[in-house]
Parts: sequence; C-alpha cells; structure tokens
Amino acid sequence: MTSNSRALAGFSAISVLLGVLALILLLASAPFLRAEWAQEKIQQDRVDLLSLRGQLASEVAQRKADHDLNESGSNTKLLLDGETTGISGANLQRLIGEIVRAHGGSAKSFQVLPPETEDTLIRIALSLSISVDMDALRDILYDIEAGTPMIFIDDISIKPKSDSSRTPDPYFLGPLDVTIQVSGYEPKKEGT
Repeated sequence: MTSNSRALAGFSAISVLLGVLALILLLASAPFLRAEWAQEKIQQDRVDLLSLRGQLASEVAQRKADHDLNESGSNTKLLLDGETTGISGANLQRLIGEIVRAHGGSAKSFQVLPPETEDTLIRIALSLSISVDMDALRDILYDIEAGTPMIFIDDISIKPKSDSSRTPDPYFLGPLDVTIQVSGYEPKKEGT
C-alpha cells in the first residue's frame, strides 16, 4: 500500500468513526429532546386545562343562578301565555294596552291578525292605532322591545295629528297618530 492509500484509508476510518459517534450522540440526545417537547406540550395542556376549568366554573355558576331563578318562581316567560292562540292574542292585546295606558297614550283600535306557524312556534301579531306624544311613544316602544314576554315591533307609521286650523310646527312633539304592528310567539301546542 502506498502512503496515499494509507492516508485515504485512515481518513475514511476517521470519517466513519466520527459518523458513528455523531449517530450515537444523536440517539443519546433524542430522549432529552423528546422530553423537552413533551414538557412544552404538558405546559400548554396545563394552560388549556386552567382555561377550561374557568369556563366550567363560570358555566356551573350560571346554571346555579338559572336554577335558583327557576326555583324562586320569579322567572319571566319569554313566550306569550295562553291555552289557545285566541287567548294568547287577547293576552298580547291586554299587555300592549296596559303599556300604552301606563305612558299616557290612548288606544284607538286593536286588531289581532291571523296566527302563523313558524317551526315549533306560533307567531301572534297585533295591529294597533294609538294617539301619543313623542316622549310617551319613545317609552312605549322601549317597554315593548325590552319587556317580557318578548314582543317585536314589525312595522310602525307615525303621523302628526291632522289639524287644519294650525300651521305646521317643526318642533311639534305631539300628539301623534301612530299605527304599530307588533308580534309575539307562543309555543306550538301538541295536535296543532
């Protein structure tokens, strides 16, 4: 063997030895790298778990508050009450009439419209004409939309009271002739 081939063989042997050592080092460090990755995963899972525990505690508190409200009997109903759609319509008419009178308005007419079935609910609509001033109208609309049972304002028409002896006043606040269509829902009864 020549000196070149000996040097090449020695260099090859050293290269193979270094490759084997690098592979051994990589294999030896793999568990540590995997443990570090697992530790990061565990830490992220702990953060997620704490977040879920907070959500669960909040949900449990909300369910307890809902249960306490139901048990106290002060739970307000969101749907119209009545054995039939006619009774529900009459209850809607009575409720709207009370709201109008409470704010100093006067009802000129009420008309309960035919009920409409929508999935598991029945929509009860009411058309009414009232005479009110601007402030009372604001309060009436607020009480209808914010109260219970849930009542929706479907349509509204507002006109100044017609008085031909007066000149129009841009700052005139009432009385106004108002036509409103409102609706509420009742649960669909079995057999309907």
